[in-house]
Amino acid sequence: MEIGSGLPPQIRTRPQIFYLPEDLHDQDGHPIGNAMVNGRRDAEEMCALADWAEAYAGRPFVALLDNGLLLWFALQVREQNQKDVDRILQAYLGHLDRLKAGGGCVAGFIDRPRSADVLALAHLATLPPEKVNDQALRANPYRALTDRALFSELLEPGQRSACFIDSSPLNRDFHAKGHEVRFFYLMTDARRTIARVEVPAWVAEDETRLGRVHAAILDQCPATGGFPYVLVRAHELAVVTQQDRDQLEAMIQRRLLESNLAGQVSQKATTKRWTRSRRRHRL
Repeated sequence: MEIGSGLPPQIRTRPQIFYLPEDLHDQDGHPIGNAMVNGRRDAEEMCALADWAEAYAGRPFVALLDNGLLLWFALQVREQNQKDVDRILQAYLGHLDRLKAGGGCVAGFIDRPRSADVLALAHLATLPPEKVNDQALRANPYRALTDRALFSELLEPGQRSACFIDSSPLNRDFHAKGHEVRFFYLMTDARRTIARVEVPAWVAEDETRLGRVHAAILDQCPATGGFPYVLVRAHELAVVTQQDRDQLEAMIQRRLLESNLAGQVSQKATTKRWTRSRRRHRL
């Protein structure tokens, strides 16, 4: 969206189908799991943002991601898939390099955040330094609460909190490449909606860039209940409809027939089709 231009939002989509053996198997030849798929998708989303942002290099822009900035999948599968995870992580960090070089901003928007990092910090701040340890952290009396509950009492509409550093071990990789993840809480609208906004260090430490992220999100939220409009629009476009699924299945069936192969639906899928629509029978 080019704010103030009068132009409608521009739309770019880049659908891909992954079917080659190297797409479907990890470094040891095993079928990839959901975590790896999620990590690849996150890297592709950041790549798409960086590609588009390059067209705006030299002009102010804000790139928004509907998620946090850390690649959480890396903590889930790094031990089992070290090479694959490092390759995806380095590609992701490279896309952040491109966004930084373009002179703009990037931020991850988290709706209804459930983290309690600030509350844990508040608990540890009440202890003497020699008693700050993992055991004290587990004894946090606020662990049943969330930061969202705290800042819903402290902030007014339009206000943001201070910036904090994400304490995840994964943030060390981001720090080493100059993209240490920071976050702040923002009350996005008059209904007192609290969001967590994550930004790299080079945004958090630049007042102009940080203010631009803050202002851009607030500008997007009034008409959509506290959630940025551009992300709402992206959700509308990202839906895989039943028509899309049917077209893909028809393409697969056609290629199988061309190769003299019979495509058979599993019995489980067949029974799901039988029970998908409920019918009422009258006696």
